[in-house]
Amino acid sequence: MPKVKDGYFEEKRNEILKAAFEVCKRKPAYELTMSDIVAETGLSQGGVYKYFDNIYSVFSALIDKANLEGNHTSKIDEIMNDDIPAEVKLEKLFLESENFFSKMLLSYNKILYELSTFCLQNPELDKKIKEKTSVKPVFPYLAHCLAGLIISQVKAGNFKPIIPVEDILSFIVSSFDGIIRDVTLNKCYNVQSEDIAVLDEKKLIHSLYVSTVKLLGK
Repeated sequence: MPKVKDGYFEEKRNEILKAAFEVCKRKPAYELTMSDIVAETGLSQGGVYKYFDNIYSVFSALIDKANLEGNHTSKIDEIMNDDIPAEVKLEKLFLESENFFSKMLLSYNKILYELSTFCLQNPELDKKIKEKTSVKPVFPYLAHCLAGLIISQVKAGNFKPIIPVEDILSFIVSSFDGIIRDVTLNKCYNVQSEDIAVLDEKKLIHSLYVSTVKLLGK
């Protein structure tokens, strides 16, 4: 039996994921089927099922791949562990969110948006996908770190919020969600308002950062 070269299985698995990604550019992610992937790869059905036993495992792998790109979770950890002033740490976390979201817009954000929206209406699908994911999702982790930083610095007296800290945290999370939704609709689906043709995600997140700093009394 011929020896399989190092990395062969990982290479083949990535080839299948790339095919799934390409199909999702042409149709809603939640309509993706294993038959679509088989046709896109040109492999046999058995050749695809050897790496992914069902469509949920494909969705999970795509989500994991999106959250691994750019190593953003490690970068967030580096910021949190860095011995720098709290306000600098806060700014760096917002900058990291800008970088992550901009890169996702160019690649996975359409897929992530479609799957998350569909999963809200289909809890069983959401459960099956989450059972197979193994990578920490970036944005929830970023929000968790931001909340931890703000709460600890308020307690230490370094931030002096002008409204209750719980309201500031709610404002940050809801603003992030709104930015992600509206920019994704604008850039991935060409949904435009009468007043603004193109939304700039970096400017929006920077505006959120400036607002947060003001609310924290800095």
